[in-house]
Amino acid sequence: MDCVEVPADVLKLKEKKAKGEKLTDSEKKKLNQHNKALANPGKAAAKKEKSDAKRARRKESGSVKVINR
Repeated sequence: MDCVEVPADVLKLKEKKAKGEKLTDSEKKKLNQHNKALANPGKAAAKKEKSDAKRARRKESGSVKVINR
């Protein structure tokens, strides 16, 4: 496997999982996404490019997320 830098937050999650602590759903999703990116870097790069483009378009249009609580 290539020498890939693992983000600090993902390392913390892996340590937490190794200790046997429960992960939240969002933490599980983050680990899963990282593992998918390692398995298929081409698809991960394409997905990142697509989501970055969406984010840029939203920023240009002035769109703001509204969360009703």
